[in-house]
Amino acid sequence: MEYLPSILTLAGMHLLMAMLPGPNTVVVSWLAATVTRRSALLATGGVVLASLVWVALSLWGVGALLLDAGGLYRALRLLGAAYLVYLGLRLLRAGWRRPGAATLRALPVPENPPPAPPPARPPLGGRNPFVAGLLTTLSNPKSAVFWTSAFLVAVPPQAPAWVYAAIVATIAVQSALWYGAVALLFSTGPARQSYLRLARWLDLVAGGVMIALGLKIAEEVRREAALRAAG
Repeated sequence: MEYLPSILTLAGMHLLMAMLPGPNTVVVSWLAATVTRRSALLATGGVVLASLVWVALSLWGVGALLLDAGGLYRALRLLGAAYLVYLGLRLLRAGWRRPGAATLRALPVPENPPPAPPPARPPLGGRNPFVAGLLTTLSNPKSAVFWTSAFLVAVPPQAPAWVYAAIVATIAVQSALWYGAVALLFSTGPARQSYLRLARWLDLVAGGVMIALGLKIAEEVRREAALRAAG
């Protein structure tokens, strides 16, 4: 029980990070509301795997190496920013092409309307939603740096291997439960119907969020490079 506080501390930090709205939540909820529950759960699997990749890399000291190799770290973050902006642009494009709610209300309603078609496949993830979740999480190399710092602060240096194994297992379970819950919630009938009513605006908002996150990362890299050059 000596190491239980360390495990619980890291578990709490991870859960708080996961619950904050971010790219992972956008991708999983988007796929749940517009494609199928299965697609959203596949994306959840990609998020879980990518999260474990960053945790494993931090255990191997990659986070510290990235900080030391400043140019490589900045380049990876710029690639991640570019990917988020790309996803955002695809979402904006879908929103602009989708008819607005006022246009839909103006259309005549037949007496015996045919069954509503399934929502169009979203522009994220291509044919593989698992890859969409994987790449979205991998697009943030700051995760490796974060986990390196978290391990240094929360875990005693003499901790046995089973403690790190327990932390990795806890992060995997929490990621699966949280994003799986998001997938189940947004794939329910009421959630999908609400999405269809507000589809255009939700697409535009989600696209704007993804682009803003990507530009924020790019701006952080620009500032760091400027400070480095000034120093």
